Amino acid sequence: MIKKLLLVDDEKFFLEGLKDGLDEFKDKFTTDICFSVDEAKKLQKKKKYDLIVSDIRMPKKSGLDLFVYLKKRKFKGGFIAMTAYGTEELLKNVRDLGGLDVILKPFNFDWFKDKILDYFAEEGVTGTIESIDLTSLLQMINLEKKSITVKIEHNEETGFLYFEKGEIIHSIYKEFEGLEAAKHIISMNKGKFSFVKNGEMVPKSIDVPFVALMMDSIRSSDEEITSVNDEMDGSIEENNLKEKEMNVEKLNECIEIPKSQLGDGLLATDIFGAADGQSIAGFNPQPAASALFNKLSDFMIEALDSAGFPPMGRYYTLSLEGNKMVIVILFGEYRWGMLIDGEKAQLGLLLNVVMPKMIKALEEALAE
Repeated sequence: MIKKLLLVDDEKFFLEGLKDGLDEFKDKFTTDICFSVDEAKKLQKKKKYDLIVSDIRMPKKSGLDLFVYLKKRKFKGGFIAMTAYGTEELLKNVRDLGGLDVILKPFNFDWFKDKILDYFAEEGVTGTIESIDLTSLLQMINLEKKSITVKIEHNEETGFLYFEKGEIIHSIYKEFEGLEAAKHIISMNKGKFSFVKNGEMVPKSIDVPFVALMMDSIRSSDEEITSVNDEMDGSIEENNLKEKEMNVEKLNECIEIPKSQLGDGLLATDIFGAADGQSIAGFNPQPAASALFNKLSDFMIEALDSAGFPPMGRYYTLSLEGNKMVIVILFGEYRWGMLIDGEKAQLGLLLNVVMPKMIKALEEALAE
């Protein structure tokens, strides 16, 4: 029986190109395309697709809205999300946590073609949407830095997770509020979920970075949560410290690469978290500069997006007076900043040799 594939994206020429390339496999599967979530819903009701591949960030309703719609209607097929944001490491974490398959745009067509063929040949190698859980949805919201409210219903109880730019800032569940409520919901990882419109301003009661909150909640998912907020704050801080201690040695090894290659040309460097701008490892650390360039990075990413420009690449540079230069490398949840003396550093060596080594080393360190 011939399978049915639906591709959803607001980029018309991109989708038409994919369809043209996939049409040679009509004997194995048919390919339809559409340019909005509402159109995708209508087509799904009519044709009952075996696999839907959807971009996440689209005008009006997003791919997350489509994901939730399909989940609520017990869609039996597969769902693959596409995004132009995030890093391969972050996308791997999304897949590992919840089973949702995510691919990073732009991608090579031959690779995409083989992925679709493998999916249908193995009858759903990525699993059906019923196997995809709440953690996958939350990871996608964080990945796309969305401001949205997620409603969770389970055993006649209702909870809410309030997101601001991909971070959970507040939560309500039963008699709990704030951090404790969020941990209950995430560790439960069950229930029906839907999006609700953000109403009036909610208080910011949670300052824990999203990744740390997810990891701590998942670790405690098999335990009964009874501690009060103060105790939970201390537990999370302790867990975060352990995570940092586990990574510091590898991160310090990463710092040695620019130090050894650039010598006096490297004035300072810091690896810091994108959530809070706090330095994790560095040489001649500059905490104020890390916080500044973290905010600047967020501003530029959002400004490019709102202006309709292509998204930020792997790094950007700033030229300063006195032949000094700042370089910031983006790694999803982490960033790596450097202050360079252009008179002492060989920029060709830095950009073409040293930085690729740094990027590879940090990716390997974060993968452990």
